[in-house]
Amino acid sequence: MIDANTELSKLRQSLRFKNLSESVIDSICDDVSSEISNTLADLLANAMSEAVQAGASADFIQEVTSIRSGSGFNVSTQSGKSDFSEAPFPMLPKLLQNAKVSKDGTLYKVIPVKQKGTSSRTAVTTEAALANIENARVQAKQDRTNQNRGSSSPDIMRGADTLSAMQAISKSREKTDKYPPSNGPVQFRTATSKQDANTQWVNPGKQADMTGLLQSINANLHDEMDRAILETIRRYEGDY
Repeated sequence: MIDANTELSKLRQSLRFKNLSESVIDSICDDVSSEISNTLADLLANAMSEAVQAGASADFIQEVTSIRSGSGFNVSTQSGKSDFSEAPFPMLPKLLQNAKVSKDGTLYKVIPVKQKGTSSRTAVTTEAALANIENARVQAKQDRTNQNRGSSSPDIMRGADTLSAMQAISKSREKTDKYPPSNGPVQFRTATSKQDANTQWVNPGKQADMTGLLQSINANLHDEMDRAILETIRRYEGDY
């Protein structure tokens, strides 16, 4: 990944060779820093949003974050885990705990099964995560705007750093343990000890390995950040 601050230093030296005054050079570098900072914050926010929207697990979506990696950033998870898959498992033995016994000795229990409604945990978690990212994006740009201008070495990565920090703060305040109840209908089914625990009342599990997704998102993010840095630097350099 390209170091944006190093490229800015090269631009500053190039402008000096063109005999521009230090005050003019400072102003140009401030503009370059602000533009790149905002662009990188947008790219990072877009990458995190892509991961959230493509997530196959509410647990993964809830953990999506960004981390500083050298001169750039990676979209990752708070735990560092990328595989949120769940293996299938039989539920019948647990369902028949405290079950009634019929005349022929069969264990049975009537189970209320709530059908999926429109407000799933994944949907609610996705909505909250996207809102947090957007809030962090806005806060990062406000922070960058309020940063003192005229610095001899403005930090181009400040916007993305702030976005990452603000998103982490938003997530820590998020109450993700409470979700609206499903509004789907309830059906009643009977679980019995005569049923096959290997084929009936089996939770199907979930395939949610996000490793490949994160690798693809981060590869694209690095390319887009590098391209944005170089294109902006070259454009300003060519204008003077």
